[in-house]
Amino acid sequence: MSQRTVPGPAAALFLAAILFLSAASSLAAQAPAPPEGEARDGRRLFQRFAEDSAIIPGGWIEGVFNYDNEADGAQRFFAGGQFAFQLGEQVEAGLRLGWAKQDSDDGPHGSGLDDIDVYGKFRFRGTGGRCAAGGLVKIATGDEEQGIGTGATDVEGFFACRGDFAAVTLAGNLGARYNGDPDPPLPQANASMLAGGALIIPAGARTTFVIEATWESERLDGAGSDARLTLGYSGAGPEEGFGFRGAIALPLADGAPDYEVLFGAVWVYGAR
Repeated sequence: MSQRTVPGPAAALFLAAILFLSAASSLAAQAPAPPEGEARDGRRLFQRFAEDSAIIPGGWIEGVFNYDNEADGAQRFFAGGQFAFQLGEQVEAGLRLGWAKQDSDDGPHGSGLDDIDVYGKFRFRGTGGRCAAGGLVKIATGDEEQGIGTGATDVEGFFACRGDFAAVTLAGNLGARYNGDPDPPLPQANASMLAGGALIIPAGARTTFVIEATWESERLDGAGSDARLTLGYSGAGPEEGFGFRGAIALPLADGAPDYEVLFGAVWVYGAR
């Protein structure tokens, strides 16, 4: 069995993770406990933004930039938008779309429109842990010949819950995904399972720290499972206004990037 080598940049990120956890704990301990329940719905996850039981109170408009340093030496850049809209007291819908560039020395590479994700979810009334169920469809607009997508449509269903405590919100999600088979020479697709858990730590009126662990079994033969630990800071939401979010993701499995950097500029409107 091959062992994964942790590159120098990832080692620096592990050190940053320790500093992040120390800072989050210190600030959270000093901050007064913010309101619980739906008042925390504007404090959002990074990797599983859609697969969460939160319902945005109004709207969320985010300009997003992601950089992945992948395990095979390739690099992927994404710039686009992430949107969420409250369609009813217990319903949220949203989408994610943008432009991607794939750089690789020995594989497909190029740039163009990325796949588009469209989702919707419904939160059940009377659930003490505030649970929701929903679905997501990946519209295959990315060019597989340039390494942007698979050229096939994927469909996902998920279930998620949150539980609020004075100093932290616990979030969890489970799901299953049908991944459409791409054309050769790409490998055959598999149905995948996904799971995630997170600590959402309010540290002020607009300051939130997020510690998020995610896992998904392999989508394509030979790709391996994707598991990541994401450490994020948000100065956006839950109140109306403009703010920034940023995170780093570290690999927990061979199918994950060596490291990932996420950045967002957010406008929240209509929040109570």
